[in-house]
Amino acid sequence: MKKIVLLFTAISLLLIPSGTVLGEGNQDCRIFEKVFNTDIKQENGVCKLGITRKNIPISNLGVPLSPEAVELSFGANFEKVGDKTAVIGEFALLGSEVTPVIDALRKGNIDISALHNHLIGEQPRILFLHFQALGDAETLARTVKQAIDAAGGR
Repeated sequence: MKKIVLLFTAISLLLIPSGTVLGEGNQDCRIFEKVFNTDIKQENGVCKLGITRKNIPISNLGVPLSPEAVELSFGANFEKVGDKTAVIGEFALLGSEVTPVIDALRKGNIDISALHNHLIGEQPRILFLHFQALGDAETLARTVKQAIDAAGGR
């Protein structure tokens, strides 16, 4: 009987990813689930938003690729730091989306830290925008949501 219990425990530990759960167990992550209307993953106290941009067909060097392969997504990580929340994110954007997204982020006092490409020869051209801020969790989340909406949503 002991061997069966030990075997069951070992298998359970292998099947459940360490430190990763949906945000429902974390009050802070629930705020983000409400704002973004999607599941938020929690890993080691960080609430992780990831929305893949499946509506943009992409190829690189003439080869069609999945959006997951080229990290074609809206991503933001939120972490409680004392009485504030830090957000650090990266959005994959079309050229026409860059200015409206930057405007939305700046309007909410989120700083732009980088804008660059990851690939050479992709179609359509994708730019990766990095941002960061420290402030109220819900205010930051609403600003990030407005920036996603400025890019045309999901």
